[in-house]
Amino acid sequence: MKNGQPRRLLSPIRLLSLTLFILVLAACKSTHTTGPAHALAQQCVAVQAHNSSRFLVTASDSRYALAEVDASSAEPFFVKPSRLGTFLLYDSAGKFLGTQLITVTREATPSKRTEWRINQLDIRAGKRILGESYALANIVDHLYLQAGKTGPILQAHPEQIPLAAAFDLVPLPAEQCRTFPEADLNADVAADFYDPKPVDAPVQGFVDLHTHLGFPKAMAGLAMAGDLFHPYGIEHALKDCSHLHGKNGVLDLLESERANDGEVGHATAGYPDFEYWPRRDTSTHVQAYYKWLQRGYLSGLRLLVTDVTGNPTACQLFTLLKPGKAQGDCNSTSEVENQTRYIYDLQDYIDAQEGGPGKGWFRIVTDPQQARAVINQNKLAVVLGSEYGTLFDCHESSAFCTPAYIDQQLEKLHALGIRSVFPIHRFDNGFGGTRPAGGEAGAWMHLASKLSTSNAPSLFQMLDPWGYLFKPIGGHYWHLEHCPAGIQESQGIASMEQFVNQDFRGLVSGLTDIPNIGPTVNALLDFAFFNKLEPLPDYQEFHREDFVCNTLGLHPLGRHLINRLIDKGMIIEIDHMSYYTSLDALDILEQRQYSGVVSSHGWMEDSTELRQRIFRLGGQIAPFNHRPSDNAQLMKTYAQEMAPFEFVVGIGIGSDVQGVTSQTDFDYHISIEYPFTSVDGKVTFTKPVTGNRRFDYRKDGMAHYGMLAEWMENFRLHDEKDSTDLTVLLMNSAEAYLQMWERAVAQP
Repeated sequence: MKNGQPRRLLSPIRLLSLTLFILVLAACKSTHTTGPAHALAQQCVAVQAHNSSRFLVTASDSRYALAEVDASSAEPFFVKPSRLGTFLLYDSAGKFLGTQLITVTREATPSKRTEWRINQLDIRAGKRILGESYALANIVDHLYLQAGKTGPILQAHPEQIPLAAAFDLVPLPAEQCRTFPEADLNADVAADFYDPKPVDAPVQGFVDLHTHLGFPKAMAGLAMAGDLFHPYGIEHALKDCSHLHGKNGVLDLLESERANDGEVGHATAGYPDFEYWPRRDTSTHVQAYYKWLQRGYLSGLRLLVTDVTGNPTACQLFTLLKPGKAQGDCNSTSEVENQTRYIYDLQDYIDAQEGGPGKGWFRIVTDPQQARAVINQNKLAVVLGSEYGTLFDCHESSAFCTPAYIDQQLEKLHALGIRSVFPIHRFDNGFGGTRPAGGEAGAWMHLASKLSTSNAPSLFQMLDPWGYLFKPIGGHYWHLEHCPAGIQESQGIASMEQFVNQDFRGLVSGLTDIPNIGPTVNALLDFAFFNKLEPLPDYQEFHREDFVCNTLGLHPLGRHLINRLIDKGMIIEIDHMSYYTSLDALDILEQRQYSGVVSSHGWMEDSTELRQRIFRLGGQIAPFNHRPSDNAQLMKTYAQEMAPFEFVVGIGIGSDVQGVTSQTDFDYHISIEYPFTSVDGKVTFTKPVTGNRRFDYRKDGMAHYGMLAEWMENFRLHDEKDSTDLTVLLMNSAEAYLQMWERAVAQP
């Protein structure tokens, strides 16, 4: 009864019609994908067949099943992003949801068959959304996970995804999932850390003007063991380095003898034990794994310049000495593109970990306004640069390297997003003379420079009967003289006669010892290679403590390049130029009144005159990352020299991390106590631990980039004792760099 009236019942015909409508509606259900399920990153879930009570459970060591259980009794999966839009489903036993042919399996190790493209699904009746779910497709054969009658199966669905392929990923408490192996940040970030500031406001934070994040991909992947990231996690990114450095590290050409007090080789174990590496003085192992990079950023780093690097000749040397291990070729275009793509891939990977495109804390920027907006979101702005030995393959003997060619190649470089350029690196090239380097590492560079300036387009041409097997290769060693008074370009230039005949020959001695053919190989190497390196300079006219300078200055093509970089508002790096080349470059910069000039190693030959010329233009000089107290002393000097000019005084660092150089030691007079907080007070740091390795700043120094946090605390404590307030100058350095860049792009 309603309002005193009897209730009317549905007639049989109307009841039948309604029933038929409901059945038709159910039959007309469809699914529509709405994009990748990025937000699943780092969640703990149970996998449930949609519109059922069946969950994935473990059936055996190699199989899963579907069973009618509660979510709490289902197999818990940790959802680990492997790439943007793809995921690993990591179960409670450390195994992975995977496939073998057309069978759903439990896999002990990750591979492309354990990567799933997970898309969100809308379940609809016509235009009406009835519910939401997910579709999981393996990335190898694109087969979809589907709920079969007897268990999970794989099916191809090229057009319409059926309801049987719809799964609900039911959230579970995080503690129910097994922790996926990863480096800990050893940092607690406050909730207001990411509170945005006005996009055009002055920024707070420091700049690292010189890094080499892409170096694991340099030299055809033969120079550095480890990766900044890996789709399958830290166990793969930082694995044992013997695949590259040989058993017991005996093939680590750049540092094996240094590792153990002159004994050849080193321990190769990577994650989780790290017996030998990372360490502050490594040249051949990754120091900036993305989690370590993140920890460094949390310490106040807000702007980072990272340079692609390498040289075809040096790359070919590595290829000859490590046959069969090259990843790609040594072409300069390939090398620059591969390293640049790697940094973009790193950005994508970090985005994936943080929940989707644009969500990550690592943002590549291509103009100062974009950089300012990123930093004011409290993220890390990353500027791409090039520190390539023979930029655009412009050797001294390259006839193709014309002004028109340079303009064309510069456009391509700019299109890659690169905004900061070293016209010259370790070798004399078609643009000008290089700054020489001393010691054993300098000898390697010197040999590569001789080959780089030769007529042979590649080392392999030296063995080609139709190439340079029967012809001299030409080229030259560095043209050196004593530096002018007060100029400190380089010391300790090694004898090339000794290096080639002893050290370098020693590396290839294994080839000449091969039974039966060893003498033939030795004769061929002498004829095709070693004899063509002569005459070998020994530089006996220079004492080890003498300062020597390269006599070469800026070539005409170098002048053209400098002017075109100015025209495009790009940053010009003048380190690695010889003293005379840098004088020529500064003449052009002053004629154009161009601010966009940087010395990111702080290599200004200890010349007040050169530094004044840079500061007068509004350029930037960053001290190489020494002990904090040493940097503080340099910053005092730089601040005094910058003061007379109208520009913001801010001084950053140039760590050169992963740049075939050592990282900094600690200050003995400073003791860091844990926990400590970042300068802005929003991040609390605890002692750094990765896997089974506990890092001790007082013992290890800056063993990896994450210990930039310890370096920063060391700097702050020293500054506090010194009462100089240099921490403010350091935290103003990102703003000073941005203002320099803004002036550069505004250049008429």
